[in-house]
Formats: sequence, C-alpha cells, structure tokens
Amino acid sequence: MGRIPAGHGRFLAVNEGVVETAGNRVSVLTERAVAADKIDQAKVEEARQPAEADLKMKISSEEIASVNTSIARSLAQRQVT
Repeated sequence: MGRIPAGHGRFLAVNEGVVETAGNRVSVLTERAVAADKIDQAKVEEARQPAEADLKMKISSEEIASVNTSIARSLAQRQVT
C-alpha cells in the first residue's frame, strides 16, 4: 500500500497480523490486506453463505477452522466498506 499522506485515512480489511502505532505512524504486518474501495460486496456475500452452510454440516476440525477463517475474512471486509 505504501505511505498515506497525513490527514488522508484509509480503511483496510486485514487477516491476522501485527499492528504497531508510534506517534502519528501506523505499521501493519499481515499476509493479506484489502482496501475498502477494492472489496466486492457481492463476492464477499457469495463466499460467506456456503461457508456458513458448511458449519452446519458435520466436518473435521481442520475444515471448521478453514471455514471460520473464510467467514471472518468476509465479515471483516463487509465492515470496512
């Protein structure tokens, strides 16, 4: 993403990671960050629905973790837009 000029905020949906703040500087270290203006709400909803349906089925712990990650990503992206 690079530097953002002072006074020009930007909203991002991020996966797990680390955020560090120091004075007026914020650093984000994550594997994935999506700018709010780049999030496609239709795709987010399209990914969320089957993931939630999968949780209702009897699936393995690994599959549940993967589905939960997909749901969390979708919800986070919805919240920043």
